[in-house]
Amino acid sequence: MEAQVEKSSGLRPGRGFSLSEVHKVGLTVHQVRKLGIYVDPRRKTFHEFNVQNLKTLIETRKKQLEEEAEIIKKEREEIKEKKKAEEKEKKEKKKRTKKKKVEEKFEEKKKKEEKPKDIDLTQIKGIGKKKAEEFESAGILTVADLLKADTEELSEKTKFSTDYIEKLKGRARSL
Repeated sequence: MEAQVEKSSGLRPGRGFSLSEVHKVGLTVHQVRKLGIYVDPRRKTFHEFNVQNLKTLIETRKKQLEEEAEIIKKEREEIKEKKKAEEKEKKEKKKRTKKKKVEEKFEEKKKKEEKPKDIDLTQIKGIGKKKAEEFESAGILTVADLLKADTEELSEKTKFSTDYIEKLKGRARSL
């Protein structure tokens, strides 16, 4: 709907509603323009059908604006909820990461504290196949066996000195 102007040949579309038509509706020019309705301040004529068209147009435009405002309000609420959910997820992820790091440190510490158990003797620096065979003949098969064994008894069973065996035990503890 738009403003119409009477001509000798009939009605034609106008550029906007006249000031007198706007005032008849009970609104100011500023209010009507704010609703997105054109006003032609140069037009001096007043037509009752334009007043009726303007009233209908204002009601329609107000409903549209209310609907748009409602949509915008819902969108803003959704954005707020989404941000809250993202922040919550971020905090939970941070907690999980922190918990995981603590668990990893605990496991790492636990591994350091654990004594080597079923590690082959050749893993100790300075023990090759021949020395490992010598220990195996004395009943020492793993690093754990070496650490448990009495140094003097092991020295008697093998050709190695007590000092050398203690040195090997020190290396075994560092594994």
